[in-house]
Amino acid sequence: MNLRLAFTHRLLRTFPLLLLAVNLIVPGGLSLSAQTAEVVVDQPQLSPSTIDCEIHAWYTIPSQVGGSAYLTLNVSDPGQSTNHGEWHPLIPQAGFYRVEAYITAHDPITWCTSGRLKEHDTTQAHYAIYHAGGASNRVLSQYPLSNQWLNLGEYYFNAGESGYVSLSDLNAEDAYSTTISFGAMRFTYTRPSRPNIYLPLVGNAPPPGPTLPGVGVLQGQGFDVCGLPSISKMQTWWNESPYSFYGLYLGGIQLPSQCAVANAAWVNAVHQQGWSFVPTWVGPQAPCSPWSQKMSSDPAVSYQQGRQEAEQASAKASSIGLTNNGLGGTIIYYDMEVYGGANYACRQAAASFINGWVERLGELGNLAGGYGAHNSYVEDWVNVPHVPDDVWAASWYADTYDPYATVYGIAWLDGLWTHHQRIRQYAGDHHESWGGIGITIDSDVADGVVALPPSEVLANPTIVTGLSIQDSGWLSTQQGWLVADYHLYWTSDRGVSWVDISPAPVQLAYFLPSGQGWAVANGEQGTFELYSTTDWGKNWDIQHIPLPGQDSWKIRQLELTTPTQAWVVLQMQTSSAFEMSLLLKTTDGGLNWQTYHLPANGKVDFSTPLDAILVSSQQGEIFKTPDGGVTWQSTEAEKTLSLASPLPQGTTLSGWLGNDLGWATTASGSCRGEKFSPEFTCSLESGLWQTQDSGQTWEAINLPGQVANQP
Repeated sequence: MNLRLAFTHRLLRTFPLLLLAVNLIVPGGLSLSAQTAEVVVDQPQLSPSTIDCEIHAWYTIPSQVGGSAYLTLNVSDPGQSTNHGEWHPLIPQAGFYRVEAYITAHDPITWCTSGRLKEHDTTQAHYAIYHAGGASNRVLSQYPLSNQWLNLGEYYFNAGESGYVSLSDLNAEDAYSTTISFGAMRFTYTRPSRPNIYLPLVGNAPPPGPTLPGVGVLQGQGFDVCGLPSISKMQTWWNESPYSFYGLYLGGIQLPSQCAVANAAWVNAVHQQGWSFVPTWVGPQAPCSPWSQKMSSDPAVSYQQGRQEAEQASAKASSIGLTNNGLGGTIIYYDMEVYGGANYACRQAAASFINGWVERLGELGNLAGGYGAHNSYVEDWVNVPHVPDDVWAASWYADTYDPYATVYGIAWLDGLWTHHQRIRQYAGDHHESWGGIGITIDSDVADGVVALPPSEVLANPTIVTGLSIQDSGWLSTQQGWLVADYHLYWTSDRGVSWVDISPAPVQLAYFLPSGQGWAVANGEQGTFELYSTTDWGKNWDIQHIPLPGQDSWKIRQLELTTPTQAWVVLQMQTSSAFEMSLLLKTTDGGLNWQTYHLPANGKVDFSTPLDAILVSSQQGEIFKTPDGGVTWQSTEAEKTLSLASPLPQGTTLSGWLGNDLGWATTASGSCRGEKFSPEFTCSLESGLWQTQDSGQTWEAINLPGQVANQP
C-alpha cells in the first residue's frame, strides 16, 4: 500500500470513535476530538530505500505498530552519515500536538555479516521536529524502552502536510556501537489553535499558527516598576503621560517579594485602558552571578532549567489573562541580570539556559525575549541554536524621560536584533509625575515586540519641556548649585540669576563653603571623570576615576565632607526587580577608594563619619549604618526623620542643610489629545523648591531661563 494512503486511511478510521467526545470543527466539516485525536504515521520514509544487512543500510524487525520497524547503526562522523528517515503526517486542524516515537522491542542483535553484537538502541537519538514555529532539535534516549512511546514534546502544527519529524544515523556515540530505531510516529492533538488571542501578539514577522490581528511593532515609550501601580494611577498615566507600554512582571524564583505580580483582573482593566505589556519572568541567574538563586553551572542541566522556566512562565501568562486559550500566544522576556567578569564556563551555562528558554517558549506557541545589560553577555545569545526573537537592553544614558530616546546607539548590540526587535531601558529608577501622580520608574523605549491591545503605531508626541534637573544643592538660603541638562549652574541670589560654570557635560556636583567643589561626568571604558575646583568653578582640574563594573554602573550621588574626603554612590544597571548599589569613600581626594555594598538603591546621608541612613528609592525602606557603611540594618524608627515634612505634589526631597533649610526637585507633566494621533502633545516641567522652616512652607526657585511658579 502506498505510504501516504496508508497513514491517511488510519487517520480517517479514528473519526467515528471520536464523535462521542466534545467536538471541534475542522476543515471539510469533519468532527475531531480535542482530547483524543491522533495521527499515526506507521511507516517512515527511509533514505536510502535499500533494506539489507549492510552496515549502511537497514535491518527490519517486527513491530506492534505498523507491522515493521527499522534499525540502522549509528555513526559519529558526518562524512559517514548515510541513513535518514522522515515522518510526514497529514494534520487535520492547526493546534498543539504531542509528538511520540514508537520504540520497538528487540533482543540484542548480531549485525548481519559483520558479526558485531549490538546490545541495545541508542541513548542519543537526534530528532528534529519541524513545526509551525520553526525547527526544534531533541536528543533523547531510546534505551531501555521496549514497545513504548518516546515523548518528543508538544508543538504547534498548521493544518496540512508542512510539519514533519526527521531522524538520522548521526550521533556522538562510538561509531557502530548502537542501533537507532525507526518505527511509527504519533501526533496527538492536545490543545486547540489560538483564534481568539486575548492580547494580540505583535512582532516583526507573523507568529506561529494563524495570522493574529494587529500584527506589527510597537514604536513608543513605556516604563517598568517593581511595585504595581493601582488601576486608577495607570488610567491617569495613560491619559496624561507619553508612555504606552508597561513592564509586567509575571513571577519567578528570583523576583523579590516586594515586586507585586498582577492578577487577571488588573491585567484586564489596564489592558482596557489601552496599555501594552512587556511580560517578564525573573528566574534563576547565572551560576557566577551575585544573586541568591542560580542556575546550574552544567550547560546540559541549565538548558533543561531554561525549558522548565519557560513552561512556568507560559502557565503564569495564561493564568493572568495574557492568553485565553492554552499556554501560547504572547511574548515573554527573561530577566538575565549582570554577572560581569564571568569566565567562559559561566557564560556557556547562561547561554545554554537561554537556548532552552527560547526553544520551549517556541514549542508552546510563544515568542521569546531576553532582558540584559552589557555584562549580561547578551551577545552570547546569538550563538545558540535558538536565538531570542527580541531583546530588552539595559543601557542607561538619561536620568528621566527623554522624548528623543532611541533603541539604537548601543555599542554592544551593534548589528544584532536590528529588525524591529529591540526595547531599551534608557533611564534607571527615578521619580516622574504625570497628571499629578508620581511614581518611581525606569524609562524604556521600544521598536520591537510587545503584547499589544491596539494595532496603531504611537505617534511621537510633541513635547514642550524645560530644563531636566539631575542634581541640586545649597550652602545657604542664597548660595546654591544646579545640574540641569548636564550643565552646572551657580547662584548667589537664590535663583534670581544663574551662572554656567560647567567644566564639561556634568552629571553631579557638590560644593563646600570654602569654594572647593567636585563635579563628575562619564568617561570612557568604565571610568568617570572627576573635576575639582577651589574657586567656585572658575577653574577646574580633572582626573580619571576607575570604578567597578565598567558601563554596568551609573553614578547616582556625590558628596564632600572636606576637600579630600567624599563619598559616591553607584547603582548597577538592572531591572526594577533588582537593587544593587555600592558606596565608595575616599580620604585622599579620590586617589584611592574604599568600597561597601549597600542594601538597596538610594542616597546615603552621613551625619557623622560613621553614622548614616539610606532611604530605598523604590520601597522607601530606611537603613542605618553605625560603622561608616560596613554594616546596615533596616529600621522603622528613622522613617520620620526626613520624610514627614509636606512637599509640593509630585516632588522629591533632595536634601537638608541644618535643621531648617531643605530643597526638593520635581519633574511633572501632562498630555493632551488622542494617544495614537499626530495631535498628541505633552508638556513636561522641572521645578526647584526651597524651604526655610523645615518643610512647613515651600517656595519655587527660578531655574536658568525660567520664571518660578508658586506651588
